[in-house]
Amino acid sequence: MEPIKDIVNIIFPSPTLILCIWSLIVVTCICGDYLLLLVSDTDWLGNGHIVRSVIDSSIHAIVSVLVWAVVENFEHLNDFRKWQNCACCAVLAVAVDTDHFLAAGSLDFRKALNLTKRPCFHNTSLILAVVALCLIMRQYIPALKMFSVMFLSSWLSHHLRDAGHRGLWVFPFGHTPVFPSYLYIALTLLLTVLVRIIYCVAFNTGFHLNTHLFEILNV
Repeated sequence: MEPIKDIVNIIFPSPTLILCIWSLIVVTCICGDYLLLLVSDTDWLGNGHIVRSVIDSSIHAIVSVLVWAVVENFEHLNDFRKWQNCACCAVLAVAVDTDHFLAAGSLDFRKALNLTKRPCFHNTSLILAVVALCLIMRQYIPALKMFSVMFLSSWLSHHLRDAGHRGLWVFPFGHTPVFPSYLYIALTLLLTVLVRIIYCVAFNTGFHLNTHLFEILNV
């Protein structure tokens, strides 16, 4: 068990902080879903669809920020670069839903929210394709390395939360069943761990993770 404990300590040097952020993710998802249920029964002076969209997008943005806070081990509140990265993740997460307007060919919320099929940005296979393209192009545009990790984190967190309402669309295999709330929340927490590991390996953080893993696994 000691090697596993050492690996966990390397990946998550601030376990108390991580547990707090995980708790915030769970609370945000549960409260957000409950809030959407509440407003779904009201019309809000004829603008209920807009209110629900704003609430839903806000929850996506908050969850994405919290996921990235785990990925970067956000413990230094005076680190402006980390705040910038969190803001970028929020924008990326919200940007997923712009495909509703693209598919509708209009900025009208009613048309955008009443499509006959799911628009292209909600295809989870697209995430893998974009990340792969970024990794191929990173030798020409180094910034794509960081962007690929942020894109994976923010878009997949959005897709997982949507899976709690509509399932995942994985082309060419089709749609999965709708995820129970506990499942999509658990997968979102797992996402923070997986992307944190990818981040540590890609940027050699976590006290030189590659070297430490080699030493630990060869004890």
